[in-house]
Amino acid sequence: MTWLLEAVARFARRRYRIVFAAFALLVAASLALCTRLSFDTDVLNLLPRQDPTVRAYIEMLRDFGGNPYLVVAIRLPDKAVVEPYETFADELAAGLAKLPELRGVQHRTGNPEELLQAFFPKSFLFLDAAARQELVEKLSDQGIRRRVGELRRQLATPQGLAVKELDRLDPFGLAAIFLGHIDRSHGALRVDWSSGYYLSRDHRLLLVLAEPVRPPQDIRFDERLIASVDRAIAAELGSWSRIAGPDGPPQPEVMTAGPYLTALGDASLIKHDMFVNIATSALGVFVFFLFVFRRVGALLYAFVPLASGLAMAFGFAAAAFGVLSSATSVCAALLIGLGIDFVIVSYGRFVEERRRGVDLEDALAAMSGACGPAVVAGAVTTSATFYAFTFTDFTGLRQMGLLTGTGILFCMASVLLLMPAMLAWSHDRGTSRASVPRLFLHSFGTTRLTALCMRHPVAALTCGAALALAALAASFHLTFDESMRTMRPTGNPGARMSKEVSDRFGSGFDSMVLTLAGDSLEDVLGLSDRAAAGAQRLVDQGALQGFSAASSLIPPLPQQRQALAWLERERGGGLALARIRATFAQALREEGLRATAFTPGLELLAAAVELRQPIGVADFARAPQTRLLLDRYLKRIEGRAWKAAVYLYPPDNRWRRQPPPAAVRLASQLGPRAGLSGVNVINQRVRTIVVRDAWIAGILGLVLVAAILWIDFRSLRAVALALMPLGVGITLMVGGMAVLGIQMNFINIFVTTMIIGIGTDYGIYVLHRYYEVRGLPREAFERGLGETGKAVAAAALSTVVGFGSIVFSHYPGLQSTGKVAVLGALFTSLVAITLLPAYLAWREDRRREAAEPSEPSERKAATV
Repeated sequence: MTWLLEAVARFARRRYRIVFAAFALLVAASLALCTRLSFDTDVLNLLPRQDPTVRAYIEMLRDFGGNPYLVVAIRLPDKAVVEPYETFADELAAGLAKLPELRGVQHRTGNPEELLQAFFPKSFLFLDAAARQELVEKLSDQGIRRRVGELRRQLATPQGLAVKELDRLDPFGLAAIFLGHIDRSHGALRVDWSSGYYLSRDHRLLLVLAEPVRPPQDIRFDERLIASVDRAIAAELGSWSRIAGPDGPPQPEVMTAGPYLTALGDASLIKHDMFVNIATSALGVFVFFLFVFRRVGALLYAFVPLASGLAMAFGFAAAAFGVLSSATSVCAALLIGLGIDFVIVSYGRFVEERRRGVDLEDALAAMSGACGPAVVAGAVTTSATFYAFTFTDFTGLRQMGLLTGTGILFCMASVLLLMPAMLAWSHDRGTSRASVPRLFLHSFGTTRLTALCMRHPVAALTCGAALALAALAASFHLTFDESMRTMRPTGNPGARMSKEVSDRFGSGFDSMVLTLAGDSLEDVLGLSDRAAAGAQRLVDQGALQGFSAASSLIPPLPQQRQALAWLERERGGGLALARIRATFAQALREEGLRATAFTPGLELLAAAVELRQPIGVADFARAPQTRLLLDRYLKRIEGRAWKAAVYLYPPDNRWRRQPPPAAVRLASQLGPRAGLSGVNVINQRVRTIVVRDAWIAGILGLVLVAAILWIDFRSLRAVALALMPLGVGITLMVGGMAVLGIQMNFINIFVTTMIIGIGTDYGIYVLHRYYEVRGLPREAFERGLGETGKAVAAAALSTVVGFGSIVFSHYPGLQSTGKVAVLGALFTSLVAITLLPAYLAWREDRRREAAEPSEPSERKAATV
């Protein structure tokens, strides 16, 4: 390989115009392809979609909660009268319904009076024995008189007008029998149902739910949608004085929330992170490069190869993927941090050769011939570890691995071809007026540190072993953050508003869902009733806080028959309508109220008492209000197939990382047509997959690296020596994470695989130089390893600077990835320039002692 790389360098020196033209064409084509790149912000698309657990969760969202809404939240002033804001919601909903981007708009839960009329005739079927006894007591003569007295006092209050219509329909106050079922059917949704609007119970937020025509993953559509909705909101706010009057309450604050705004914000944050990562990494690396080499002109040698490699890498991504996930937003910083290593090591060797008085062409040949094989080996090993990510089931990590691995190869090719061409062009143009002594490479004190370790190898190796053992002990205290929050960005205003809506209205995502399948409606309802009975047992045992199922709206058939039998017995007793009407009319006259006002309520009561047949799905499908509630539990999928959902609510948020074992057993007992889904189920499954894939990627990366090292060195001992900085460095990295309180998570767990490539590079550079200088006099031996140690230290620090920008990402998982990568780069490089030279010096001393005294050690001096 040496002769080939030397030939490439000589060609670049003599035909640099051809090299420049070829790279200009490649970069131009790559930039044109980059304009086609877009970003996928859906976190679910980062997960392995072929996994049965993930697929079941996505299907559950599609069937029972996957229709995303754009939420328009109207914030009411504290203690404000609600009516004008409800009118505002009416007019805003009407305006939004005209937008072509929206399929439909909901802003009312249903008229409470209409819900009463729809539910009341069926309400007695929901009663258990205790509730039936309570009903009989309410409809006793004494209970009726007590209720009429309450009506008289209630209607005399300022709020009497607001409840007047409800009292007409429910004069006996029996609505609580079934309103509790309506509330439960909405799970954790906390709404003032009596208002008929999506109004929070504290009367501070009023919601309008808009259903767009396209999914939130379409970012360009999201931009048009939000712009149109904002215009509609502004138009309605402009008419507030007409709604509230000149002296009315203050204008509401209107905000948008939901997955569409969150997706748009995430896409903006991804683009922001990519720009910031590229800008800060490039700026930091170039400033560092200037500090290391003390020459402004040298910046060009770093900038052009890296910029070319980046452009070609993202051009490749555009051609290969077209759409990038959020995980790839760090690739630019990774490539800058890794690619600068090749520049520093190569240019450092060029500086060393020129300071020794070698002419330009021979210096370029030495740079590529002596240092080039190490650069190629380092690039290939690093690429191999990133390519190992392509075997994971996570889409984002596969993309990141392929993009970064290929980008490293592009950066390597750019350095090997462009740098000799640029150095030759600079020399021929006469722009490099620096005398040889002005060429400089900052050592950061590593020359003395490396020399000290080589002169006292036993002490250095003993200290290294002690530190490694301490780090190994600390690593047992490392914890794993299993929350999916690390995969979502912080600082998204849409997410913040969504959290406020969730805090005031509750969140359906806090529940688990038992999804049930059946060939017919009867099959799935029977399975749902079994699931509800099992869930009730878990509630009684304290394993669940609550549940809701289709039985919340349609009682099981045995319960209905029992209730109908009870009605048959009580029609001549406690539920005798003639007695109830007479007692009620007399009590009204005594309180000065007119009986005719309550005729609708008496008719509803009569319908409930006279009910003689069980109810079913058809009874609820007739009215829009009840059909909306029923859709939460039952879906007809295709043909005669049906699905049902039973929502399980774990107690006190104690089961966020995994589902309660009792719920898992319940799903298993229900048979193969039942499946348990939820965020906690996904968390548990993803944790298992991540750990498995991290081990696979790590082992595969290590095997690939070892194979490449064997091809490079043809020696098992050399392979072990090249991997020594990696093994000790990763141990120190994990221990450092535990000491600094950095948790492992779903993203940074793969940094270990990435560090395999980075850390091995440093060992390769040192070991290649060792094979050049072994057998030379001690001074030349130490000087050779010291010069390479300087380059390794500079390369590692530049990698730290490049990776440092990731720490400022909006994604918590990527922030910790940057921190872990910095620790890995620092520790592996430190081992490479201290413990590895110490061992090599100790080994060289043993070899010299075993050699014959007469052996001339000067015979290789000419090679340095």
